[in-house]
Amino acid sequence: MKNNFYAINLIILAILSLTFRAETRAQSNDIDSPTALTSNVVEGEGDGKAETVYYSFIATKGDVKITVDAKTDDRSTPLRVALLDADGKELLPIYVVAKGAGAREVGTKRFVRDTKVILKIRMDDDKDVKLLTYKIKLDGAVKFEEPPPTAESSVSTPTPTDATTTSTESTPTTEPKASGKKEKTSDKIKKKVKAKTKETVKEIIDN
Repeated sequence: MKNNFYAINLIILAILSLTFRAETRAQSNDIDSPTALTSNVVEGEGDGKAETVYYSFIATKGDVKITVDAKTDDRSTPLRVALLDADGKELLPIYVVAKGAGAREVGTKRFVRDTKVILKIRMDDDKDVKLLTYKIKLDGAVKFEEPPPTAESSVSTPTPTDATTTSTESTPTTEPKASGKKEKTSDKIKKKVKAKTKETVKEIIDN
């Protein structure tokens, strides 16, 4: 019984560990290794210290619209957002002066072919700002990476249809003449199953 309890605990911890890693993907401070976006919304915050983070996505043919919302606890401070190409060349700059009441800036960039785009977010060093929050939304001709699979999706469970089909295929056709022999064989199997079940239950209780 104790062994079964420990095994269940280990499985639960493994699932929680996978979920935690999936939900807390670290922001990248390296332009050569940006964090790949899996959705069209990026949210973050700063504490008045200088920091630059990088994300990446694929812009397809068409217009990409970027909306930047930023807000501080009180004092105003700049938030610099830009779309860059794979070589770091600036394609679209957006400058937002975040303040207590909040601020919004919107920009649009047109692409003529599929292009890897780097989203750069820069916060300046400002000792008067205790909290800066921002939300960046991408709309239009954008394509993102598929989100990582969850622990539940990686476990395959047989469907009722599969179970029914297997049961039907494995059941031999019974002829009237052989019914007596079939019943005797079935009785023997039932006795063996009952005996094995009792042994297993006893072992679990003893442990």
